[in-house]
Amino acid sequence: MNVLGIDVGAGAVKFAVFSADARSPRRGRREPLYSAEEKTARSFPEMKAQILGIIERMKESRGIRAVGIGVPGFISRRERRIEISPNMRFLDGVALEKEIAAGGGLPVFVENDANAAALGEFQSLDAPRPSSFILLTLGSGIGSGIVLEGRLWRGACGFAGELGHLLVQSQGRDCGCGRRGCAETESSEAGIVLSYQELTGTALPISSREVFARLQAGDEAARRAFERAGRYLGVLLCQVMLALDPEWIAIGGGVAAAGDALLAPARDELACRAMARALACTRIEPARLGNMAGVCGAADLARGRLRP
Repeated sequence: MNVLGIDVGAGAVKFAVFSADARSPRRGRREPLYSAEEKTARSFPEMKAQILGIIERMKESRGIRAVGIGVPGFISRRERRIEISPNMRFLDGVALEKEIAAGGGLPVFVENDANAAALGEFQSLDAPRPSSFILLTLGSGIGSGIVLEGRLWRGACGFAGELGHLLVQSQGRDCGCGRRGCAETESSEAGIVLSYQELTGTALPISSREVFARLQAGDEAARRAFERAGRYLGVLLCQVMLALDPEWIAIGGGVAAAGDALLAPARDELACRAMARALACTRIEPARLGNMAGVCGAADLARGRLRP
């Protein structure tokens, strides 16, 4: 008996099949029996058809019995609806869990994608695991999830843990959530690209990966773009530490692969802002699972949908 984890991203839908019995040493929680990815559909009808197609294929070929899906957006805890998806607006107001469960004929659990990734990263840690754990994923936006005492903390209505939408710049850039100055407008892929364009006075299309390549080649504007992103990441980390005093913060996502170009200014800013004793109590580490965190966490949620 197997479960399916699906991670819906802006560019790709990743999915993997895992054993429902996580006790098996060969087929445990982190080793997929099968994995693949597809280009993300660009409308809700197409996405619904895409996900249902994946489920149907995995039912026939891999014997899945439950499905967990991570999607970007604010998901209401009571209505089980995507209230707003800042970077995929065609999902606004969609009851994806209900739609997919009805069409797929299997138990389904839909969760915020960063929450699913946080659960996956947390479960990958060696015992004893921390009592408070936070994952920040720096990609097209900034995703985040909070695990307290081994359980995802979703808040009263399901909107907790959206740390990428904490304010870091009161006069900052407009954000897809409808506000301005959110952390993800500065320290995400889009934020880095915009900073580089502002510094160079050009609006030519470029990716954050290309900006990083230019930094490695000695481009001063690229260095300053990453430095700015890092400083605002440090502001965000300080807010998180002051609010939650967590044991462990893991940082992942494509932007984090820039390493010290981003993290060195973040550490410097954090050292200036955080209380020294609080900083000493928080472990800040790179995330471990990379692109597999979301599907691993989604599979954990799918296991929870199976009856004992």
